[in-house]
Amino acid sequence: MESKIIPLFIPLFVVYLVNSGGIVLSLEPLDQAQWLLEKGEADKVLALLEPLLDSFSEEELSQAVEIIYQIYSEKGESDKAIQTLEKYIDRFPNTPSSYLYRYWIAKIEEERENFDKALELFYQIIDSYPPDVEDPYGLKNLVREDIAYNLQYHSKNYLEAIKVYQEILDSNSDGEEKARIMMEIASCYEKLGKIEEAISYYQKVVREAPDFSYGRWAELRIVYLQSEPTWVEKSKEALAQKLEEAFRSKDIKKLESLARKGDFWVGVMFSEFEVDEFYKVENYLSEHLSKATDLRVGKLEKRNDGFNLKIDNWPDPDYNILYLLIEEGLYGWEWKGIILSNTELESLQ
Repeated sequence: MESKIIPLFIPLFVVYLVNSGGIVLSLEPLDQAQWLLEKGEADKVLALLEPLLDSFSEEELSQAVEIIYQIYSEKGESDKAIQTLEKYIDRFPNTPSSYLYRYWIAKIEEERENFDKALELFYQIIDSYPPDVEDPYGLKNLVREDIAYNLQYHSKNYLEAIKVYQEILDSNSDGEEKARIMMEIASCYEKLGKIEEAISYYQKVVREAPDFSYGRWAELRIVYLQSEPTWVEKSKEALAQKLEEAFRSKDIKKLESLARKGDFWVGVMFSEFEVDEFYKVENYLSEHLSKATDLRVGKLEKRNDGFNLKIDNWPDPDYNILYLLIEEGLYGWEWKGIILSNTELESLQ
């Protein structure tokens, strides 16, 4: 019996031996790597796994690549992350994982704001994905979405974006997803100045997705497009000046005239926006404006595609900071919404 029992104890004993360098003496480097990652020993993991980048085992190479890629990504060393992914791509070019890693590389370029390069890589994935290779990650649809997004928001190629969105729409059966895609198509038509086409798509959303938030948003965009744009200004500075004057004079009627018609956005910092008309927030603004004694209005600050006008000392016990959202819309510069914040939330930025 003893001769049978002793071998069972040896592997367990070896796995938990730790040498003077802090490396677990496991028979499997990938097991050692996971143990070291849990201890935060990233550099030791790199030293342990980088020799595996020459492996001809697809599974072993894939696991090593993903761990090393994760480490370099967290370190902010994107070039090394890309080089790591390319090790697998070069060795196993036609596997699903290979195309997933190509996608990760494209997303790195997108994060680095190399939008033309990212778009080129997205197209390469679509054009070269073998028809006989399975798509377990749903990459084909995912990449089409990225292509459409980049065409719309970075290349400003709205016609081409509409074509790609239409392909996605034709292959999608989910009601909420279809509504989202139709909203993007309508937005592209707006940018092209094709208002009737935009309204037509918004009407489709209202008819086909009344139970989703997109239905209400689409209704409000129709209101926006069909309203006389009396709220717009020729410059963001002129709009900011009028907003400041209205807040200082506590003129809620003036604020109402400056708010854009249709979809007006309201949210709390780091939370999702609610989209509705200005009247939904009018009572809130009126109530707290009446209590305001020392509002401090800052300067315009860049925010994504628009600008913020920050108001400190807002007399709301929960949110003492108010941001007014200003952006260039279809007709000119517009006040599109507000963000509520406070000192604690600001410290998280």
